[in-house]
Amino acid sequence: MSAGRSVASQIEDIFHDNCLRFFQNAEAKRRWSIERDINWNGVNPESSELTALIVQFFSAVEMYLPDYTAKMMQMIRHSRGRAWFHMNWGYEESKHSIVLEDWLIRSGKRTVEQVRAFENTLLTGEQWELPFDHPRQMLIYTMIQELATGLNYTNLRRRAQDEGDMALSSLLRWVAADESAHYNFYRKGVKVYLQLEPEETIADIKYVFDNFAMPARTLIPGFDECSKAIDAAGIYGPRMFLQRVRHPILEDLGITRQQLKTVGLNEKEADIIADHADYRADLARLAIYRRSYF
Repeated sequence: MSAGRSVASQIEDIFHDNCLRFFQNAEAKRRWSIERDINWNGVNPESSELTALIVQFFSAVEMYLPDYTAKMMQMIRHSRGRAWFHMNWGYEESKHSIVLEDWLIRSGKRTVEQVRAFENTLLTGEQWELPFDHPRQMLIYTMIQELATGLNYTNLRRRAQDEGDMALSSLLRWVAADESAHYNFYRKGVKVYLQLEPEETIADIKYVFDNFAMPARTLIPGFDECSKAIDAAGIYGPRMFLQRVRHPILEDLGITRQQLKTVGLNEKEADIIADHADYRADLARLAIYRRSYF
């Protein structure tokens, strides 16, 4: 990094480069077609009603895409890297909403009329609002949210496979891959901030984790009841969030024991994460040693 350039301009350049790489990789490796790439012949009309309820719930979260895209864009429109990525993100998320509704209809779990009525209930209700008012905090929030969402879809895919619905399994593989790519873009951005604005970013990580909630929690009818059913089904819940989202993110960001405690973890929890990170580092060094000498 050039010492003569501002931190803000350095961050913007990195985001722009990351956006271009994201777009190129998506075009070359990850773009998919709802009609061409989904195994619709594998729909299982006997899939459980609970699975259908979970799919409908996930489609409801995706239904607030107009709010997610418009309100975030107003916050980040000055940043070409983030804004152009955000438009790509919106396109990919729109496919998720469409394909989940398609499965509900093609599986016979919901009629077209039922899907449209539910959709209209959501779109004519209250709007989603940004949970945080700083672009860096929203970057951290979306990083957390994308990893959690990807975990939801991955675990639902296992349920679909157990129930023999290859169509749902097929579409969830594509959707989860998109969410993983989104998470990767956001985590790279957070790492840039950690490198160039460490104290402010650590404080924001603590603040966002302390106040984190999945989007549209207060907007979707029956959100809490459905969330409990999703937890009971082993798809996603508070314990899974801690073990599969919060801990891995903090470990991946390379935050020290002291910083982990600053982020708000108690000493035991911070030590568990740091020890796990040390263990993985030891395994990596051992792998390098083996490649070098055996």
